[in-house]
Amino acid sequence: MAKKALVNLSKQNLSFQNDKKEELKLLSINPNSMNIEVAIYEKDKFIKNSTIAFAHIPKKLKAKLNPLC
Repeated sequence: MAKKALVNLSKQNLSFQNDKKEELKLLSINPNSMNIEVAIYEKDKFIKNSTIAFAHIPKKLKAKLNPLC
């Protein structure tokens, strides 16, 4: 089975807010491990880049990302 490369999501401007009122902007997804690289912002100030599991994003965004994977 061929491995898929990272899918760049930064141009699609996808984001959501977590329970800590931080905004998470999706940067890329690794279809092999289903991990998503995100940029975390608090009050429009960049905090850090992080990696989260695909399962931790809202259902609305999962529906948009499934065809890409």
